[in-house]
Amino acid sequence: MRMWRFLFQVALGVAAAIPALVPTCLQAHAVPSTEIVASFKNDRSYTLTINLDPRSFLAADPTTLPPVPGSWYRDQSKEQITATHAKAREYLAQVLSFSFNGTKAELVATDLVAIDGNDNTPFKADTPEIHLLATLRGTLPVAASDFQIAYDKAATTSLILLIEHEGETERRPQVIFPGETSRAIKLVTHVAPPPPPAQPKSNNFLLIMVLSIAVILLVIGWRLLVRYRHYHRSHRKPRSDYPL
Repeated sequence: MRMWRFLFQVALGVAAAIPALVPTCLQAHAVPSTEIVASFKNDRSYTLTINLDPRSFLAADPTTLPPVPGSWYRDQSKEQITATHAKAREYLAQVLSFSFNGTKAELVATDLVAIDGNDNTPFKADTPEIHLLATLRGTLPVAASDFQIAYDKAATTSLILLIEHEGETERRPQVIFPGETSRAIKLVTHVAPPPPPAQPKSNNFLLIMVLSIAVILLVIGWRLLVRYRHYHRSHRKPRSDYPL
């Protein structure tokens, strides 16, 4: 009987603790991450598309913040949006670096736009959650054969890296944590074959002129030959060996 009373008291204690645990569970927000799609073309051009959750640079621990609502961005003035974009660029420049064949490349200014954080579509008036999409374009250095991304330990989220070659995405993305460097990615690029030598254009006008001159000379030569034969026939001396 005492055992059943003890179990009943434990159950009551657990039930009483559940309401206190619910707010704690609700505060455990989904862990944000940064996603990069590195796309390489056969013409040796490349594009880095970076999907950035604003929580990455708004808090030292992004998990303490709920997903950033679209209203947070919509309600900002132009000056505030400019400052937000500057913070995003500063964060990316601090935590991201990439290299070709082990030689570090500079992360130049990137295009930055707001997108829907749920489906990565353009930012709309009713977008519930906002992300920022940064795009960097460039041309591979001469003889570049591999690519790597270094993720600084100051980063606040994990990094998911996807590689594309001519629109075909590798099946296995890389997951990179702060302080780590991606594996070397072999670049499957091809130098475009040189264009075939230009064929000399046929000059129809010149051909017609040559043929016309040739016909004229042929006609003149024929007429001169006829005149020459007629002249000699008319001035031929009579033969003296005819019988009288």
